[in-house]
Amino acid sequence: MIKGWLDAASKTHEQVYDVAWSGERKPGKDGKLPDFDAKQRAFYYVRMIEVSTPRWTTYDAKFFGVPLPKDVPASIQNRAYTSPIWYNPA
Repeated sequence: MIKGWLDAASKTHEQVYDVAWSGERKPGKDGKLPDFDAKQRAFYYVRMIEVSTPRWTTYDAKFFGVPLPKDVPASIQNRAYTSPIWYNPA
């Protein structure tokens, strides 16, 4: 999750927080949990990063018993982003 805000000097900030892990991965020592201040205007959005997966060319090379193409990576990592949520204290 990404949080963005302006500080008292109108300087922009963004902070990345890990909120989910896959497989045997564990959170870091700091925990990286989101903080929330009900008095602070901020925006939040989520960025998902997929675990790397083989490209279709890698599957084809394995299936047909041919060498991997040298001009493309063997794996790919997809990403997705949500629309931001804007928080404005009442």
